Amino acid sequence: MKRLLAALLAGHALAAAAQQTPAIDLAAPSATPGITDEVIRKAVRDTIAEDPRPAPAANQQAGVLRAETTTLQSRMTTAFNDAKVPDCLHDDALKLQPARIGPIGVVGPLSLPWIIAAAVRGKCN
Repeated sequence: MKRLLAALLAGHALAAAAQQTPAIDLAAPSATPGITDEVIRKAVRDTIAEDPRPAPAANQQAGVLRAETTTLQSRMTTAFNDAKVPDCLHDDALKLQPARIGPIGVVGPLSLPWIIAAAVRGKCN
């Protein structure tokens, strides 16, 4: 109850204060006729001339998003080499179809059946 009474009194005081302040007419011309466009331009030029910082150089690549070219290039090369279908007559012929019998890897001339199977399945060219 006390809060409600305090809120009502505060609202009444704010309304009374708003009625006493004169309204500003924004459409009326300025009371100071000395401010013109030329005066504003001169003030802006003076402010710019006082600024101790040099003007920024025109950067041709400003706003361009770039990645690290060395890491991006190496990642793209690695991804391309991994995605490339290997040649059946080279060392990486069984890259996409490893020659294994269970956990045991088959190497050398014994892997020839796996190379033939990879060529038939299209895992190597």
